[in-house]
Amino acid sequence: MADTFQYKSKDGKLIDFDVSRPSCERYGFFAGSRVMTPKGAGTVIGVYENNLWFHIEGDEGASYWDNGKDYESLVFKLSVQLIDDEPIGPTENRYRVKRITYLKREVSIILQNENGPCPLISIANVLLLSQKIYLDPDIQFVTIKKLGDLIMKHAKSLYKDNQDVLEILEDYNKCVLPSLEKGLIVNIYFDSIQGFEKTEPCQIFDYLNIKLVHGWIVDPNQKEVKQLIGHLNYNDLVPKIVTFDQSFPNAKPELQQKINDFANSNQLTDYGLSLIQEHLKEDELCVFFRNNHFATMTKHDGYLHILVSDVGYERENNIIWDRIMSKEGESIFLSGDFRSRKDELIIEVVNTLKLFGFKDNEVDEAKSYIQTIDKMDVDLVDEATKFLQRINNNNNNNNNNNNNNNNNNNNNNNNNNNNNNNNNNNNNNNNNNNKNNKINNNKKK
Repeated sequence: MADTFQYKSKDGKLIDFDVSRPSCERYGFFAGSRVMTPKGAGTVIGVYENNLWFHIEGDEGASYWDNGKDYESLVFKLSVQLIDDEPIGPTENRYRVKRITYLKREVSIILQNENGPCPLISIANVLLLSQKIYLDPDIQFVTIKKLGDLIMKHAKSLYKDNQDVLEILEDYNKCVLPSLEKGLIVNIYFDSIQGFEKTEPCQIFDYLNIKLVHGWIVDPNQKEVKQLIGHLNYNDLVPKIVTFDQSFPNAKPELQQKINDFANSNQLTDYGLSLIQEHLKEDELCVFFRNNHFATMTKHDGYLHILVSDVGYERENNIIWDRIMSKEGESIFLSGDFRSRKDELIIEVVNTLKLFGFKDNEVDEAKSYIQTIDKMDVDLVDEATKFLQRINNNNNNNNNNNNNNNNNNNNNNNNNNNNNNNNNNNNNNNNNNNKNNKINNNKKK
């Protein structure tokens, strides 16, 4: 099955382009390549209906040339030329680029293939997120060579007045950077989150002013364990565990178990995680090493987050960061603005209720209510409107009850007044009768 990529054409139509190498090969240009065309600089998008499509800078989307049916016509008739030094090569040497929102900015990140060179990609993502290096927003793929060139260009800009370091970086560009394409072997020290043996490849992080951290740290509360192995590195510890009795002849059996537990802790401890959280500044970016994998990390709102760079999440626009809740793997996926899926839905509900014409105090009540709903498979807008309807119905019932009570009180008052009037009338009549009787009696006398 062809490798396809959905992209917008110049007239606004969404097209599934074939970006596979065999399909692009007849044209001599590959998806993601930067090229110079008769209309200016652009990016190769892919093949559709036997034409190679380009997105020219300034256009609304992709387009093609009718007379550019093969390599010869593109190069010799239309004078299309590569801007990069080389075309994008085989699939295994190129990586997808994803546009995300980070701290209210639109930036690009590199996505990680299953067996991709994660040290180089994690470094590139730190620099892309911090806007130290840039990729064209329209680029969908990038080569490892292109990434390496961008990283080294930035590194050299940091030391433009230091010839000694520039010479070292030139050597890195020729010898060290190519080795990072295959990974990086590190030797961890267990007493510091930045405790790594300073091998030549590992020092690239220092030259780029990027922190490389790990969380495989001995807890100081385990005093005996810390005393025995806290000062060691990984390469020292492994043979000592194999020959434990000879290496630690006075150690008790329970201490051996604690050291084994530390060695098998998946290269992360609760104490190490807390140290990283403590020492990273808010929104500081770094590279996190664990289980022979390098990942881009940051701290935001006091929490540690790992950049979700797996290519499997390419189309998940709301899954950008993975908030680390514990070393056991408990985590929460968040958007580029560090909001959970529920947070995003609540914002949608609030905006929808305002469009419906609900008052601010009603919207606030509904927001407080739906925040208590744990289920994610319900329509929160529907739940919020039903909640507000119940409140309005209750208010109406209360008003009706109050009106009924007022009416009853008025009726009672009227009845009392009438009774009082009647009594007064009767009393007056009795008084008049008494007067008349006295008058009559006087006349008889």
